[in-house]
Order: sequence, then structure tokens, then C-alpha cells
Amino acid sequence: METIYFGTHDWENAKKVFEFYKQESTCFDKNFNLVVKPKYVVAIDDDMVSAFYAVQIANKAYRQFGFMPRLLFVGGTGMLSKYLNRLDDGTVLSEGQKLSMVARQLGNYNGTILDEGKNTGANIKEIIDYLSFYHDSDAPVIFCLTQRLSKRIERTVAYSIVQFPDTHPLNAYYYVPGEDLREMCQLYNGKAIAGGLPLLSEAAALYDRMNRYEGVFMARMDKRIDREVVKAGEELVSRYPIRVSRVPLSAPIQFCKMYFGVRNNRQAIADDLQKKIAEWKVMI
Repeated sequence: METIYFGTHDWENAKKVFEFYKQESTCFDKNFNLVVKPKYVVAIDDDMVSAFYAVQIANKAYRQFGFMPRLLFVGGTGMLSKYLNRLDDGTVLSEGQKLSMVARQLGNYNGTILDEGKNTGANIKEIIDYLSFYHDSDAPVIFCLTQRLSKRIERTVAYSIVQFPDTHPLNAYYYVPGEDLREMCQLYNGKAIAGGLPLLSEAAALYDRMNRYEGVFMARMDKRIDREVVKAGEELVSRYPIRVSRVPLSAPIQFCKMYFGVRNNRQAIADDLQKKIAEWKVMI
């Protein structure tokens, strides 16, 4: 594994982007009690820490209300996860399937996998349709999100009534623990391979999507973007375009670094995830 120096200019740029596009938690009061009795808790990400967050919230709801909410494990396969989640027999787990697997290892078996969505909007629509099918459209839902995905999800949920006009808006709350770059850039989630290239490219893609799809697939930002974030985001987009264009050959060297980084470290990544799950068990 390459040594990662988080103090470099690119990492400072990523930090600015991730800190700006962060949704604050809305599910707690000032005493850290849940403000709502959730019927559903959502884990949605290619990072398995989302499953840990979801089990944490589900257990907290059970202790506080005597009711265990149903967990929803959401996500198909993405650019990195389709290689990262490949089993020895060639089977590729969806992000939803892998989140469910981790939650079960953490002791929660009360879940449903929703993994047909091909993008963020489709993932949210799958949740909406699931709740509608069970006549639960008004039910409180707590989304358990990584910091880097949080605002993208929140803005997509906020826009869902426009994007999907014949649906009922989600009664959504958010749990978003703070994460620094070192916590984001881990081996178990694949972000630390190739010198942290997956995380840097994710910061570039986040900035690009939040600007490109604002008012198209997601609600406009609820705060004004400052010049430093714009400068940081534009620099990242120019230097790490692989997940911006979604076409691997647009950045062949970066694609090869990420692909071989996963292939050559797959066992180490799996081992690190099991080590992380053992740590999470102690914290639940």
C-alpha cells in the first residue's frame, strides 16, 4: 500500500469539498435522544460503515422506544464496488447485499435489501416504492449516511417530490457522524488503495454532480457555495476525472490504478473489513 500524505494540496481540496457538502444530523435532540420513533432505518453506500451506523440507530431506537425498526439496505453496483464486492466464485454482491451481510454480522437480522437502483435518484425511488407498497409512506425514516454522501442523498430526497411527482414525499431524518479524511480513507472500504485515488476521485465527482444536477435531479443547495470550495472542486475535477465522466477510458491510467489496486488487495481489504466489524461490535 502506498503511503498517503493527507497534508498535500489535493487532500486539502478534498477536505474543503467534503466539509461543504455535509448534511447535519437531524434525528437527535440536544440530549442525544432520538426525536422520532423510526419505523425504518436506511443504510445506503458503498462504505460498510453505513451498516454500522444503521445498526447503532436501530439499537438506540429499541432501547428508547422498545421497538426495533426495519433496516433497508440500499444500493446496486458502482464503478468500484463491482470489483470490490466480487467473491471467490465470481459472484458480485450488490452494495445492498453487502450492507445486509455486515449488519447480520453485527447482530441485526431485521432487514430488506433494495438493490435495483442504478443511480442515487433510482435508489431513493426504490425506497419510496417500497414504503408505498406497504402503505407506510408517512412512516419516519432515518438515513444513516457517510459524511461524503450525505448532502447528495439529502438533496435528492428533497427533490424527489419534483422528480417523481406522483409519489409521496419521504418523512426523512438523517444521522451523519463527522468523519475526517483518515476515517474516510480506509482499506476496508477500498478508498485507501492506489494512494487514496478512489477518495480523491469521489470528491471530484461529488463536486461535479452537486453542481451539474442541482435543480435537475436534486434540490438546489440550501447554502451559498464559497469561492474556496469552487476552486478546490474545479481543481479536483480537472485532476481526477475518472468518476466525473463515468467512462473509464477518459482516464485510463487512473482506472488501471484503481482496478489493479482492488485486484491486488482484495484479500487484504476483506480481512480489514472483518477487523473493522470486530471493532464495531464492541461499540454497539
